[in-house]
Amino acid sequence: MCSRTELLNYPAQLASKPLRRLAFFCLTIPIFFLPLQAQSQEAATKLEGLNIPALIRESDHNGAQMHQRLTDYCYIQKRVSREQESRGKITETIKLFEAYPIKVEGRHQHVISLFSKDGVPLLKEEREELLKRAVERMQKAEQPEVRPARAAVTASAEKYLTVGVGISEAGEGVWVGVSQFLRQCQFNSPRRTQLGNREMIAMSFGSCADNPAAPRERYIAQMVGLVWIDATDKVIARLEAWPKPRNGTTQNIFLERPATELISYEQMRVTGGIWVPSRIRLKGLGNATLLNGVDKDMTFEFLNYEHFSTDAEAPSINKQKLE
Repeated sequence: MCSRTELLNYPAQLASKPLRRLAFFCLTIPIFFLPLQAQSQEAATKLEGLNIPALIRESDHNGAQMHQRLTDYCYIQKRVSREQESRGKITETIKLFEAYPIKVEGRHQHVISLFSKDGVPLLKEEREELLKRAVERMQKAEQPEVRPARAAVTASAEKYLTVGVGISEAGEGVWVGVSQFLRQCQFNSPRRTQLGNREMIAMSFGSCADNPAAPRERYIAQMVGLVWIDATDKVIARLEAWPKPRNGTTQNIFLERPATELISYEQMRVTGGIWVPSRIRLKGLGNATLLNGVDKDMTFEFLNYEHFSTDAEAPSINKQKLE
């Protein structure tokens, strides 16, 4: 999906654009998914004297730095949406996208291109046309007259990767990420536990501040949840969130967490110590009021990460292994 041959076979008309073509040397990185459940409550060890605000700030900083390194990778993004029709029937749509890092005006960015819908691959001509349009949109965003808007995009890179669901020109939709929770919520009840084969610091959160300047994130003020922070790398491995209970307390959240969370955000670790998204899920069906008009379930899966080098002189790269 990230081969040098395919990338260099873009439509001929792209050659006239201010796009620097890259020679990619891609390699598939074996990855693992962290189990969704932490150890039992009895196995968790409470922490005393932990500087929680400092740990949250460090985790936010580390996650943002790793997000900026995501352009070192090609990957496949799978989007699964579930919506309810007027007659009550639930319909599901599955789309697969290729994410290619390219260099535009000296900066690496991902261009996202659809290549399959509901299990049916797009024709080669369709894929090339969609890819061309995506590249042209990125080039246009680099023009001087639209660079103020680009500054907002750059600011978004200073967070964990964030996805948009139901975003419309009318102002509807929500942003789903991790940094928004880390910066707006209060964290407590830290304890040591395990997630997969990694030692974690798990914490509950609540009392999240409202942000009137960001209507697509105002739902966060109505949420409570849990986070798992890797004890070694100090980065979020998993976040779960759901609407806060009527009493507004998170005192027993480890014991009373619902079976199905409204939001889940999972990451996985690859070679070099970088953590990358593996799955982001929003259970929005029936929650349009809370979620700024979003009334559907949406899942983003990030698959087949491949590391690349833009050094055309490099003869080869040793295959990396999962740490």
